[in-house]
Amino acid sequence: MNKLSISNYTKRNKFTRMCIGEAMVALMKEKSYSKIKILDLAVKAGVSRMTFYKYYHTKDEVLNDYLNEIISGYIDIYDTSTSSTFPNYENILNALIYFDKYSNFFVALCNAGLYSLLINATNEYMENIVVPKYGISLYKAYYFAGAILNTFIKWEENGKIESPEKIAHQLC
Repeated sequence: MNKLSISNYTKRNKFTRMCIGEAMVALMKEKSYSKIKILDLAVKAGVSRMTFYKYYHTKDEVLNDYLNEIISGYIDIYDTSTSSTFPNYENILNALIYFDKYSNFFVALCNAGLYSLLINATNEYMENIVVPKYGISLYKAYYFAGAILNTFIKWEENGKIESPEKIAHQLC
């Protein structure tokens, strides 16, 4: 395969996986996580069961993959901060604004009792990206991971009355 074919395959691959993830979010709005069947998910995503099983074995894998794609998107856009301190206003503001685009997913996970997926992914981001970049301790990273995630979820649940700028300023 030439480079263009591989690139197109990867884009198609990602598109299919994101469709499955978005279908999961939509289904989680309609019924409880435990009642969602693989067939429901495949139909909603517009793929066959065989296609679903090409990428995943379980619903949890769908959620983890979708979450990892969201975080990867954040890294692609915002991992360019030139500040030498962490956390800072820019980090907090960027996180609130970016993750707000996926608020339905985050709130659906919390409502399904799957907050642990969010905190595990946030901790992993802190361990692999923030700690090496800023040289902070793991425990400071974990502290901030829990703080920003909890603040974000409560901001969403409370109807986002405050602006993200106001929250970022308060947290700094």
